[in-house]
Amino acid sequence: MLIPLFYAAVFFLAGIVLAHFVYFRPGLLLASLLPLAVIAIAAIARAPRLLWLPLAVLWLILGAWSAETERLLAPDPALLSLSDGLTRTVEGTVTDAGLLREIDPTDEIDPVALPDENSDDAASANAASPTQKLAQRIDLEPTAAEVVTDTSDSLTPVAHADAARLRLTVIWPANAKGAVQAQPITCGETLRVVVRFLPPDTYRDPAVWNRASYLEGQGITATGSIIATRRDADVPRLTLLGNPGTSAACLLNRWRDTASARLESLPSLTRWLPRPLRATSEDAAMLTAMLTGDRSYLTRGLRAGFERTGSFHLIVVSGLHLAILAGCVFALARRLRLPQLPTTILTIVITLAYALFTGFAVPAQRSFWMITLYLVGRLLYRDRSPLNAIGFATLCLATASPRSVFDASFQMTLISVAAIAGIAAPLLERTLHIRVKATRDLRLISLDPALPPRIAQFRITLRLLARHLEPISPRIAWKALPFLVRSALRLGELLFVTLVVELALALPMAVYFHRITIYALPVNLFILPLLGLLLPAAMLLLLVLAIWPPAAAVPGSLAVFLLHMSVGLVRRLGALSLGDLRVPEPAAWQIAAALLLLLLAVLLARARFNLSRPMAFLALVGMVVLGLWPRPVDHPASAMLFEAIDVGQGDSLLLITPDGKTLLVDGGGIGYQVVVASSKSQPAFDIGEDVVSPVLWSRGIRRLDAVALTHAHNDHMGGLVAILRNFHPRQFWVGNNPPGLAYNALLQEAAEIGVPVRSLRQGDSIELGQAELRVLAPSRDYRPRSQPGNNDSLVLQARYKQTSILLEGDAEAPLEHALLAHQTSGESSGGLESTVLKVGHHGSVTSTRPEFLAKVAPGWAVISCGRRNRFGHPRPEILAELEAAHVRTLSTDTDGAVCLALDGKSVTVQQGCNGIP
Repeated sequence: MLIPLFYAAVFFLAGIVLAHFVYFRPGLLLASLLPLAVIAIAAIARAPRLLWLPLAVLWLILGAWSAETERLLAPDPALLSLSDGLTRTVEGTVTDAGLLREIDPTDEIDPVALPDENSDDAASANAASPTQKLAQRIDLEPTAAEVVTDTSDSLTPVAHADAARLRLTVIWPANAKGAVQAQPITCGETLRVVVRFLPPDTYRDPAVWNRASYLEGQGITATGSIIATRRDADVPRLTLLGNPGTSAACLLNRWRDTASARLESLPSLTRWLPRPLRATSEDAAMLTAMLTGDRSYLTRGLRAGFERTGSFHLIVVSGLHLAILAGCVFALARRLRLPQLPTTILTIVITLAYALFTGFAVPAQRSFWMITLYLVGRLLYRDRSPLNAIGFATLCLATASPRSVFDASFQMTLISVAAIAGIAAPLLERTLHIRVKATRDLRLISLDPALPPRIAQFRITLRLLARHLEPISPRIAWKALPFLVRSALRLGELLFVTLVVELALALPMAVYFHRITIYALPVNLFILPLLGLLLPAAMLLLLVLAIWPPAAAVPGSLAVFLLHMSVGLVRRLGALSLGDLRVPEPAAWQIAAALLLLLLAVLLARARFNLSRPMAFLALVGMVVLGLWPRPVDHPASAMLFEAIDVGQGDSLLLITPDGKTLLVDGGGIGYQVVVASSKSQPAFDIGEDVVSPVLWSRGIRRLDAVALTHAHNDHMGGLVAILRNFHPRQFWVGNNPPGLAYNALLQEAAEIGVPVRSLRQGDSIELGQAELRVLAPSRDYRPRSQPGNNDSLVLQARYKQTSILLEGDAEAPLEHALLAHQTSGESSGGLESTVLKVGHHGSVTSTRPEFLAKVAPGWAVISCGRRNRFGHPRPEILAELEAAHVRTLSTDTDGAVCLALDGKSVTVQQGCNGIP
């Protein structure tokens, strides 16, 4: 059967992808359509077999034109001009409001959530209370903003625009008595806030999630934070001006927040039940994410097991949830003998209502339209092609939003349904599925001649078995036996479909999540049927909570019991070491070739020659092998690469020798939180997992040769737990650090995963491939204080031929003087002179003393620090000192990630290192 819409969608998507890398003028693309139409007409008349070629080019051009003409949201210029760091009065309407969340008293305000690190409110929030803080995220559409000029200071109206919104974090600290008196803000309210807002910041590294682009896509131009209880000269920072609005969006937002709050109360409603039926706060968080789409209560530890087993989509609102809901509604309506048209309309309406209730995110939109198109197709066409329906839905979605083609969720949804409809279904149709049909009406011998010989023989065999069982019980012979065989075949079908989907998803899992989900097959095989029971039970729970909360214990206990069964399996398999294999992203050519193999598997699965089925499956397996095949580490072939990764206010430095040996010095940190392996409450953001690891994976690094920790401050070691887990280095180097909670936990993590720890001292020398490393500090007689200090730093010098780099860590003046004294004493086997200096302590005035800089005499200097950091790094005095010494200086706060290539004679800057070509 022809599937032209599926092929049309493939070429349309190819055109969008091509336009992403190459610019085409939309006018020229449109002009090229006329000659293509003429060629297509000529092909119909003279060469019908070649008609596919001009049609393919036609769809390719339409895809490119659609991508080039798409209207993209951009920061609002008027609001952007006000995002200059000045504290302003802003009035506006709340368009979206999250729930109040408790901030752990040991945590600092997350600079990713609050990029305004240098604001008074962010600093005040961190010191406001040693006990408790509450925070709420709101989106504000400004109607007026304070404009300050040399002659006036007044509120000026702000014109309405799609992207003219602020994302604010409102913080309520505890009062003197330790109590928090918060007044939640609701959608539709009008506010007056006094706030310092700035454009959203992001980590400028290759392959790292871009928060600024994400917020731009949501229409957010700037972000900021305020202390709700703070007053300036008796003027409050936050003032509520009006009552909540009644727009449909705000009503849905309020209902969703109410549902989330009631789901969070489930533990108190079930506290008297036995443990298997009793809800915990984690259960409530998962049910909230599953039913309302609110993931704010899902901690990293809670997500870990599901991510490791490739089943995270089971506990959040996804297309699968909408499909299960639509299937349940459709089946129930048919059970009630409703006609086909009312059944279809009812299913679409209920599915749409639920998708809107959950926020109508892009995955929900995509799933809803696919479900709708399929149901409408059932009404209009008797002979339905699933691939055609998928192709039509894909064309509609990609035309409406071409940039959504690059979303991981879009790609995984499309690959999943294409694998099921294009590979699994055709292969099963001629193998297991036809046998399932053959198990029915075994007594009707007249059906056998119309079947293929092997299927007819299968029926004869079953009939003979039934006749042997007939003396025992005719019911067992003619009812139970076919049912058991049919159930076994159905289980085989489910297993095969799951296998095909997991194989097809191996490529996007490697690209976007850097995981090989070994246990995805058994987990999904057992959990998908459970989810079919859990989701209806959870929706019944949500309905009862809305009508009569005290009665929610009954459906809640059923939902919790099914959830415990699912979570138990996921956690047991996710805890196994083989369940967490991390891989770098494939090269571009590997991705392209793997997708071509996937398309080839679809074509072969539908072919009719003898070896088409095994060849289709082999093409699918080949896609996995090719996508996961190790690629060489990306680095200069004849130079030592030094990369200062942009980790904000912290350090993380990568060295790659010409022969591909790798060393990571420090792992960055965020918010100065203690991120330890043993912590039960992991922060939502981990600099090692979310920034440093993607940078290493983008270079094709699977395993590090060594990881070094300069000293035990969290802005240097905060991400190293994730690095040790993800890259299993051959050695872990440390200096002389005092014991502490986080440092001890890090050493324990290294021991648990089998990474040897090596303690380095002054005078040690290490061969790292073609590079030589010298340890300059700490000295062998150094004794650290009880608390970690900057002068505990492990100072290294890496040399390749005539070029070298000095890595200071956070060494301050006392340690620099000690290094100078050691050199003048004659005990050192080499000098401090280096081609490149990694400036100590992020460019603080406590480091890089003039006499030390003169001795090192670098030609280049690199500073690692965060944009708008509250310490004022790098200090102007240090920058002036470097400039006076004619040292070319690069800094991660202004340049993003910095890459230098040391070829043994000179140093060159590698372009595109910060993710900007």
